[in-house]
Amino acid sequence: MGIFNRKDQKKSKRRIPPTSFKMNGYREDFMDYESKLAGQPQRFGDTQPIYTSLMAIQDYDLLNNIYHKNGIAHKVVSKPAEDATRNGWRIIIPSDPKKQAQYQKALDDLDLKRILCQELIYYRLHGDGYITYGIYAPTLDNSTNVPLDPANQVISNVAFVHAFGQNHVEKLIANSDPTSLDYMKEAAVVITDTQPGDKVDSQGNIQSGSLSEQTKNIVIDKSRYSHISLDKLEDDGTGVSILTRCWDQIHTLDTALYSVGKILYAYVVNVLTDDGAADSIDFDATDPLTKQEFKEQNKALSQDMGTDAVLNLHTGQSFERHAVSVSGIDNLLLFAWQQLAAASNIPKSVLLGEQAGTLAGATTDVANYYDGVKAMQEELLRPQLERIIQLLMWSTDVADGSEAPDSIEWKLEFNPLWSPDAKTMSEINYTDTQAEVLKVNSGIEDTDEALQNLASQNNNLSQSMENKTDSVDEISLEDAERIMKTLKEGIRRAQNKSTH
Repeated sequence: MGIFNRKDQKKSKRRIPPTSFKMNGYREDFMDYESKLAGQPQRFGDTQPIYTSLMAIQDYDLLNNIYHKNGIAHKVVSKPAEDATRNGWRIIIPSDPKKQAQYQKALDDLDLKRILCQELIYYRLHGDGYITYGIYAPTLDNSTNVPLDPANQVISNVAFVHAFGQNHVEKLIANSDPTSLDYMKEAAVVITDTQPGDKVDSQGNIQSGSLSEQTKNIVIDKSRYSHISLDKLEDDGTGVSILTRCWDQIHTLDTALYSVGKILYAYVVNVLTDDGAADSIDFDATDPLTKQEFKEQNKALSQDMGTDAVLNLHTGQSFERHAVSVSGIDNLLLFAWQQLAAASNIPKSVLLGEQAGTLAGATTDVANYYDGVKAMQEELLRPQLERIIQLLMWSTDVADGSEAPDSIEWKLEFNPLWSPDAKTMSEINYTDTQAEVLKVNSGIEDTDEALQNLASQNNNLSQSMENKTDSVDEISLEDAERIMKTLKEGIRRAQNKSTH
């Protein structure tokens, strides 16, 4: 019934029962139909849920299968990851806009929005997400198991950033001594190739790669990767998938989809009554030919009963439609969605797409959801992005060459998670301009400083007035006229307001 009973054609080397997840074992209840006696599904609530120690590892192939084939599971996993990375981020160097643009381009060239989104998807789907840093360093031993120290080693550039999940991680080497300063800190990760590569000979023939011959372990030093885990405690070897937490709720909604589909299929039943059939001379209830005639008649009625159908009934016949009552089903479905929202920390309005793209009029739960996404950015993404920026600053082929990150005044800002409407954008632009005009009129700053402030607003919505040039002296005549027109308009509005 539903997606949870569909079998994946790909056979796994480590087949695990569908209900086996890392919860000190797995839960045997209404989801485990195949183990019930006599092949009869046990009704939910007939027995108390039982936790057993039969299996204690997650089936990542099963998790991937559900993520690909179940839309609700896909939404629960990917929605926060997409929201956290959709609008991106930017590096701020107030004293050097040209260098800021160079480092921003280097960040954008690494395609980090897509890579970090994929890492967060692995983080929620598998319970663990990883990214690894590829470094150009022609003069160094660039093996992945060798520690990387850019402060004392010459690196040319960051070649790539790649994301991967827990499925092919063989071993995570970490400090397990609670009395150590490095307790729970990782030293390295051991992974296997994701798949054996095929070979193509000189004639163009494809030779399938052998898993035993081509698969090898790869050791990556901690300085060359980052790792995030979900719901991982001190005795857990891995993080826990969000689908594990929401398993019952997703299965309930999957059952609801199946049940509603069955109801819709038989929502209206057509009934043809013939009181005179039993009195007919030709009627014989035991005659196979008579039964066949009734089947053909019912089949014809089922196929031809459209909205424009016409029935020709004789005396003693009557036709009725009987509709299935669905009173109260909306409350049941609402309860199922509320349970999923509570388990996943994603409001129902976000799961169902009921909330508009702007934050105006958003309910408290949606605002709290975006606060959670922002916390995810700060807790998980910021350390990784700052690490990548530091590697770019140490690189000799980026911007003005290698320089110590501590020698530059810089910071990372995440772009807003929501998009303002035109009215809000106009009001914010006016407020920012008015503030700079008042500073100029009061002698707090000159015009050049005001233009620089407008060009480097930190994490605000005034992107339409951003100054893309590296200094005020190098702007074009058209840009200067446009900026001065905006400033004069702001001064005029401020003066008019002060006189009233």
